Amino acid sequence: MKTLLTLAMLISTTFGIKTSYFVLKYENFADHVIEKHETFDKDQWTKVLTKYNDLRSEYKELSDDMSKEEKQKIDNLNYKINAIIIRNKASIAFDEVEGLINEVTGTLKELFK
Repeated sequence: MKTLLTLAMLISTTFGIKTSYFVLKYENFADHVIEKHETFDKDQWTKVLTKYNDLRSEYKELSDDMSKEEKQKIDNLNYKINAIIIRNKASIAFDEVEGLINEVTGTLKELFK
């Protein structure tokens, strides 16, 4: 019985360390995105989105072993990262629409000459 209790404590400690490490890794990633997102080029955005998807997958695997506080911390970081991603995608879409409008305007001017 004592061996079983020791084994249970060791496993819970191991999961605690693993989830704590994951939260720290997630925080570092989020800090990087929050601080540097305005300087990312297309290639960097691709890498960020890939890493974000990987981290979210890992979170799904570990979330059952996380404390309520750890889950809340990850959720709050996700809210911030999601907002940054949406703003970036909206900006790209607006730039594309603006380019299309400029092209159509130029074409119409040429047609009416």
